[in-house]
Amino acid sequence: MEIRKETAADFDAIMNVTLAAARQHQLGKQNGYFTLNELRKSGLLTLSLVAEVDGTIVGHVAFCPVRVSGGDKGWYALGPVSVLPECLSQGIRKALIAEGLEMLRQMHGKGVALVGDPDYFKPLGFMNAPEMASVKDMADEFLIMSFDNRMPYGRMEFPEGFFAAR
Repeated sequence: MEIRKETAADFDAIMNVTLAAARQHQLGKQNGYFTLNELRKSGLLTLSLVAEVDGTIVGHVAFCPVRVSGGDKGWYALGPVSVLPECLSQGIRKALIAEGLEMLRQMHGKGVALVGDPDYFKPLGFMNAPEMASVKDMADEFLIMSFDNRMPYGRMEFPEGFFAAR
């Protein structure tokens, strides 16, 4: 498996992976296809990585900037992350996330926030941070990872298109 930054030639394959994952309900409450479309149209994809096996894209992860109400800079949102259903349980999602986190560290990022399953993301180093969620109904699934153990002050606001539904 190779993990690399996306290229323009990858867009259709990325969207196919994202749609296939959404059909399997892998993405929980958000629809990754529409989110990814909105982030791409808005020019907000800071980092977009693909996992490729034998020349076929089998996974994708995106990161975009988040706004912290207290003014902290350098925080990013993780998502969507998608893997073809037939490739689940092969560690592809974890590998994509780990590579993206490392690249953001190298870019001097401060940390990452996400809305997701705590049982999946806590073992990866994320922690619950319901007080930082800008929307109360997602507070239980709001997690962050600080790269330097310093917590941001305030609430985190994801880009407008992040929770796109259509």
